[in-house]
Amino acid sequence: MDTTPGHTVFAYIMEGSCVCEPGGVLQPARRAILFADGDKIRLQAGPEGARMVIVSGKPLHEPVAWGGPIVMNTEEELRNAFTELEEGTFIRHG
Repeated sequence: MDTTPGHTVFAYIMEGSCVCEPGGVLQPARRAILFADGDKIRLQAGPEGARMVIVSGKPLHEPVAWGGPIVMNTEEELRNAFTELEEGTFIRHG
């Protein structure tokens, strides 16, 4: 798959497994893989197949606080997000 040099590219494997190049290691489900900058990535589904999301975009150059499936800009925002998730208020409907 061609990618845009300078963009951040990652894959999140939802089901199954896949081998990612560069790297070459079989990656299990429920894992995110951040790729190095370049112009190509190669993904091959494992023996049971794979479902994944591939994301590519221009970096925002903002601070990152990452806790499991939630990404925010600060540790305080991350703590608040987990509190909202536990309270059932994390997802807001418009």
